[in-house]
Amino acid sequence: MTPDRSDVLVLGGGVAGLAAALRLAESGVSVRLAEASGRLGGVVQTLRHDGFTADVGPDVFLTRKPAAARLVERLGVETATPRGGALIQRNGRLHPLPAGLTGLVPGRLGPLLRTPALGLGARLRAAAEPWVGARTDDTDESLEAFAVRRFGRGAYEGLIEPLLGGLYGADDGPISLRATLPHLHDRERQGPLLALRGGATPTGASPFARPVEGMDALTDALARAVAEAGVAVETEAAVETVEPGFVVRLRGGRSLSAGALLVTLPAPAAAAVLRRLDPALAEPLAAIPMGTATAVIVGFASGGLRVPDSSGWLVPRREGGPVQAVTLLSRKHMGVAPSGYDLARVFLRAPFAASADEAACLGAAVDHLRQHLGPVGAPVWGVVHRWAEAMPRYTLGHLDRLAQLDAAVSRHPGLAFAGASLRGVGLPDVIAGAERAADDILTSLPLPTR
Repeated sequence: MTPDRSDVLVLGGGVAGLAAALRLAESGVSVRLAEASGRLGGVVQTLRHDGFTADVGPDVFLTRKPAAARLVERLGVETATPRGGALIQRNGRLHPLPAGLTGLVPGRLGPLLRTPALGLGARLRAAAEPWVGARTDDTDESLEAFAVRRFGRGAYEGLIEPLLGGLYGADDGPISLRATLPHLHDRERQGPLLALRGGATPTGASPFARPVEGMDALTDALARAVAEAGVAVETEAAVETVEPGFVVRLRGGRSLSAGALLVTLPAPAAAAVLRRLDPALAEPLAAIPMGTATAVIVGFASGGLRVPDSSGWLVPRREGGPVQAVTLLSRKHMGVAPSGYDLARVFLRAPFAASADEAACLGAAVDHLRQHLGPVGAPVWGVVHRWAEAMPRYTLGHLDRLAQLDAAVSRHPGLAFAGASLRGVGLPDVIAGAERAADDILTSLPLPTR
């Protein structure tokens, strides 16, 4: 049977695949997109139940990086600014995060010295950061080693580790500084990170935004734009293998082929399907560790509770317990819970969640909420959502793995990669990377136009 052919085949229907497909199709080439599951959007997913609206994946995007904001505006998706600041737990009590955090580390001396989120010894050690010399070795360093060296163990465990864990996870090896926060690596060579006086004055404006109707408003609008641009979208189209000539064998026996291939699958899935095409492509992808995220959605009556006016809180690992972070969705976003109710999203630590069933996960989440909010009653809505092997971990050696992948890609004209496994986990980075990959394909091949 002759494979269905297109100019470009995009593997994966998450945000990266959709953004890349739109860019390609609007440039006049024929595009087909294959998604293994029955839905588009990837980790962007919004659940709705009886007046509640909960994003189980990302619930905001960063506006300081323009790619996501630009795409949202172009698609006509209405957005709103989230409310409330974050708290952090210390000795079982919640405290505001110190003002002036820059890139997950303290940036202003005054708020650092005054914060009750750290003990006196940890504050004094962190305040000595301006007198810590820059590291002269240019090899990569873990974020933990960097933070402990400059701010001390107390500030790392009580403040920086929980911030880091919420973004990248830290259960599968040391996180690479240069792969995640390269500006800190560069900034250290220019002088202290901690301003002794003054420093940037907070503007009060949130650097985040969210579609008013939920994060899936973005992916739904993207999917509509992709269809209107003429992309042939196939769901339930799981790839078994990619063969030379960009012939893609699907589960069930069908085949697709294309003049160019853009892969946006998670690293392990990409490695599995590309091994027959070239083991040198699969090797670095298979070496990128992935973590599982477990989010518990809890809707509950708010009457008589001491719900803080904040967007949620972080729980340092040293505090113990199964909970890593809590987002108070109903305090952070307007209109996500009925009147008289609150909605929380509780992230559980991987070691606990891996062995706990749904009842245990929900129970742990509710117990933690009661610790801080008071007598939370039985949830009127409770959902346990697991993103299995969906969180890429940029561990030490990640940049070397990317260089190895780039070298292998150079031997396959018309092949490109995008997605959160590679060069940025946030939506702006994922979208920007997908658009760059699409542009690379458009400029590298003499593709026919429609």
